[in-house]
Amino acid sequence: CSTKVDYCAKVLSGERMFYLLVFALLAADQISQRKLEVVFNNSIFKTLFNISADAHVTHSSISTRLSKIDLSFFEKAYEIIYGRFSKLYTEEEILHLYLIRVDSSMVAECCNRLKAGFTVGKKPGDGRQPRKQIKYTMAYDGFAVRLAEVFNKAVYLSEDMAIPKVVLKLVKKDSKHTNLYVIDRGLS
Repeated sequence: CSTKVDYCAKVLSGERMFYLLVFALLAADQISQRKLEVVFNNSIFKTLFNISADAHVTHSSISTRLSKIDLSFFEKAYEIIYGRFSKLYTEEEILHLYLIRVDSSMVAECCNRLKAGFTVGKKPGDGRQPRKQIKYTMAYDGFAVRLAEVFNKAVYLSEDMAIPKVVLKLVKKDSKHTNLYVIDRGLS
């Protein structure tokens, strides 16, 4: 690989790190380096990804590997996976897969022009008014925005409140409704 991701890596190769992170994201409710250690040392994980039964890692070795791994490896992995996916399906077929990506972004108004909004963090101690912020939550189908909401109440600081509000507006009580909603893993 052009990223040289496996330079000086014996057990935790780039490929294994990729498998470990994806598998842990799908299998665990929360991820930590200790959880990654448990997942890697699990016989099911080793069997699925053809890893020797006697291979063993510690959370500290995972920590070191994560701190040193070249992130361009994961970018290239994404490009390869997306390239293969794109070769298997036309753009029209991809649109009909009904994948809806839902995510939020916080936006701060630097000139205090917002009439409504919420503040995050500590208030400035120099007598200035704290900057107001709003949150945009959007559902995107790969072609266009399906739904966008702007939140200005503090209760929507939590993704657990904002994202479900958008998703529930899109979900239909219809047996033929086949959308798959892709959301942040940290959502409760």
